[in-house]
Amino acid sequence: MARVNTPTSYGSVTKSFHWLTAFLILSMIPLGVIANDLAYQIKDPQIPSTGEDIARVAWLFSLHKTVGVALFFTALARIAWAISQPKPGLLNGDKPLEAMAATTVHWVLYSSLVLVPLSGWVHHASTTGFAPIWWPFGDSLPFVPKDEVLADQTATLHWLACIVLVGALVLHIAGAIKHHVIDKDATLRRMLPGSVSAEPTTRQPGEVLPIGAALTVWIAVIFVGVALTATEPKAEAQTASLEAVESDWTVTDGALDVSITLFGSEVQGNFADWTAAIDYVETPDATGKHGTVEVIVNTDTLTVGSVSNDAKGAAYFDVANHPTARFEADIMAVEGGLAAVGQLTIKDQSRPVTLPFDLSLDGDTAQASGEVTLDRREFNIGAGTVSGTDLGYEVAITFTLTAQRGDAETEEVAPTDATASDLPENAWLVDSGALSLAINQFGSDVTGVFEDWTADITYADTPDASGKQGHVTVTINIASLSLGSVTDQAKGADYFDVQDFPTATFDADIINGESGHMAEGTLTIKDQAVPVTMPFDLVINDATAQASGALELDRRDFGIGMGTTDEATLGFAVRVDFTLTASQPGS
Repeated sequence: MARVNTPTSYGSVTKSFHWLTAFLILSMIPLGVIANDLAYQIKDPQIPSTGEDIARVAWLFSLHKTVGVALFFTALARIAWAISQPKPGLLNGDKPLEAMAATTVHWVLYSSLVLVPLSGWVHHASTTGFAPIWWPFGDSLPFVPKDEVLADQTATLHWLACIVLVGALVLHIAGAIKHHVIDKDATLRRMLPGSVSAEPTTRQPGEVLPIGAALTVWIAVIFVGVALTATEPKAEAQTASLEAVESDWTVTDGALDVSITLFGSEVQGNFADWTAAIDYVETPDATGKHGTVEVIVNTDTLTVGSVSNDAKGAAYFDVANHPTARFEADIMAVEGGLAAVGQLTIKDQSRPVTLPFDLSLDGDTAQASGEVTLDRREFNIGAGTVSGTDLGYEVAITFTLTAQRGDAETEEVAPTDATASDLPENAWLVDSGALSLAINQFGSDVTGVFEDWTADITYADTPDASGKQGHVTVTINIASLSLGSVTDQAKGADYFDVQDFPTATFDADIINGESGHMAEGTLTIKDQAVPVTMPFDLVINDATAQASGALELDRRDFGIGMGTTDEATLGFAVRVDFTLTASQPGS
């Protein structure tokens, strides 16, 4: 049998590609269906599951993904080979509609072989916490960030593309059977082992309309996928928050993070809700004790990428039966600094823990950070997952916090308790307001808000000779940014870098120009000071003012997201909107 194609027959290379592709498809699809069904069973609280069950599902998903990526590269090689070869003509070209349908299915099937595994691979690469793709393929892809929005979008597109693939495959098989059983021609036999040649009909369908039809199918898939992800937001779980605690020091800001190795990759997570009752004095007693700390953690607020729900299940934190974890410790002076020495209780398992930490005091403000490594097995977490390769035994716990001595409250939007004598002439106090931003990510607008900001405003009814009517200084607490599923990413080092640059400031003069009011000044983010002019509308009714405005910035001017240079992935333009209501003191 010849290696290459002829106008009347397929060569051995083409046939090998055909049957290898068929084997990979018929392996990949049932693996995905079985793994997906088992995953839903694990998530069902009515069905008991163990760590071994989760490991089995992860293994099936890894096999499914690895076969899928193998199919992707096989399809690329098959397409490259097909381009280099003559294509044997159809044996039913004299039946125009049937021939056109067969050619269209051919193009849909070929494109599915690329788009189905590619969409799955992008979904995998954008997800945190996953069943890995096995060697020699990788888990990450260039220009694909870890992003929950992208993961949701590509998961939907992967599901829709799989439907198209299955549909095209069914039509392809049905057509082959029709040719063999009803038409009794050599269409199917030409693809079987051996040398089978058949003369095609003189009339053959063109390629333009079938390619256009296949392209229309994929445009429809993308449209439906975008519509589904835009109109069906993820349901937010309703979790009861912990009650606030009273202590000598009040925590005003902080983070509690976890890190573990899952299938050879480090996975990061955090607890969104926790409290800390802290009693601390600078001078220790005779035993070296500075005070005490009691931390209560709401384990239901754990997020750890795509495995968040699994981590809350019975085999792990068992949130349903153990909704909180507790750390009670003495703050002790130890060699090299300070440490919290006490008992950590998770799932009713109490173990002694020593947590060394760094402490910086500035008057009545304290900043602390520390890290400790635990063995999950001591707390009966993941007991069914006995392999440290699947799920690492060591879990790193990291915390940072800022606390205020006494009953300090988190700074409000405006110092509403100030008196007129405390403020400069023509001062206005902000009573309420909103500060939001919007940016385009993967073709969709993502909106967020800064929940904590202050505005010091002076404004006079009559402008001076230069048109200046006042001044405004806005200070924004960047850590208060809420941006949906990408909030934590937005606060990271490549974006707002909250750890090193916790605030942004806008310092501007209020100018009354020909087109209305403008705030002309400097916006500083991440130590990048950029001249900015923000037009705004102002309505004053007696001693109450209402203002609103919008401004478009280029994130690159402030060194935000410099690792994402593709505007289609993350837009360069960022829109900032504000509204506020202010009043004069004593009004």
